[in-house]
Amino acid sequence: MSLALLVFLAGCVNQSVKHVNATRAAHAEREIPQAELLDVNIAVFDPGYTEPVDEDSGIFPQVRKAEAGFIPFRLRETLQSTGHWGPVRVVPSPTTSSELMITGTILESNGRDLKVAVKAVDASGRKWLDKTYEETAASLSYSDVEPSEIDPFQDLYNRIANDLLKSRKSLSSKELRDIRTIAFLRFADDLSPDAFQRYLKENNGDYSVRGLPADGDPNVQRIQAIRERDYRLVDTLDQHYYLFGEQMQAPYDEWRAASYQEAKNLEKVRKEAIGRMVAGAVGVAAGIYGAGQASNSAEAAAAYSGVVGGGYLLKTGIDKFGEKKLHVEALKELGESLSTDLKPRVIELEGKTITLSGSAEAQYQEWRELLRKIYANETGLPPGGAEDGSAKDKDR
Repeated sequence: MSLALLVFLAGCVNQSVKHVNATRAAHAEREIPQAELLDVNIAVFDPGYTEPVDEDSGIFPQVRKAEAGFIPFRLRETLQSTGHWGPVRVVPSPTTSSELMITGTILESNGRDLKVAVKAVDASGRKWLDKTYEETAASLSYSDVEPSEIDPFQDLYNRIANDLLKSRKSLSSKELRDIRTIAFLRFADDLSPDAFQRYLKENNGDYSVRGLPADGDPNVQRIQAIRERDYRLVDTLDQHYYLFGEQMQAPYDEWRAASYQEAKNLEKVRKEAIGRMVAGAVGVAAGIYGAGQASNSAEAAAAYSGVVGGGYLLKTGIDKFGEKKLHVEALKELGESLSTDLKPRVIELEGKTITLSGSAEAQYQEWRELLRKIYANETGLPPGGAEDGSAKDKDR
């Protein structure tokens, strides 16, 4: 074993531990005018893996799918508590008519470390956020002696909230009101492009107001009524994700605490194994060198005992790495036990039964299609297509 490798392995044993710095979410100190309070939609996150999942990746699909709904729930709670926003809702998938749309991808999550990529775009196409956030949980977060009611990764959610607030403060009152107007027009355009696309101007994904319908326009009144129906369904979906988050909290906290401990155990095993292999390799190398330099049988015997002793340390070091697989298996069992606690929820909406599970996104798309048909039946105008599929006037 080369000297460079020994130095590298020894260095790995002495890695520093990352500490968490507390960050508070900024709360509103005055009442914000209603016209400037943007509604926020947070889409269920991308779980951040592709099938089939490599067994050595440390990713448990059952847990990641649950986390993809839980993380938006925690972010929703954080944003709603600050008083800087209108209704904050968790939705199955992104909608282009959202006043502010937040999406994200889970890059790493193991109870000890959380890393997510987050994007936020408003209805005008303006990008508010495109950033990766990461946090390491403090050991006290999972303490049995003094358990904390604060989420181990609350600092991460607070930083996202503060960055979003910073973007909002950079906009004027008129720009905030324009975002709300554009969101309404994009919703209307989705239902009936023939009636509303004339009021929007689009250029490479950026939207602005070309004009406004006349006061008292019956089409606008119909759109407003349909939008209220849509809000009711979105509120129902959001309530599902809220209950999901509440029900998931206890088993998920237990899983994270166990996963955190397993991660510490894995780190301890890794350090012990590397330490043993470093010592073993040095012992073998010294023994071989000593045997070559021995001037008598006693010295040679001592040197060869060094080889044997070093070989034993190497073997026990390798055995320690074998223990790592046992911890990974334990985590798999924890992930499976968590997924059994998460059941789909069935709701009734105007006589229609909707199962909120993996098909929640499809159910919402079906609902939007129903709204288009309702508007078409009421007006006699042809319905629009998919949200992002209708043609728009563009700058030339």
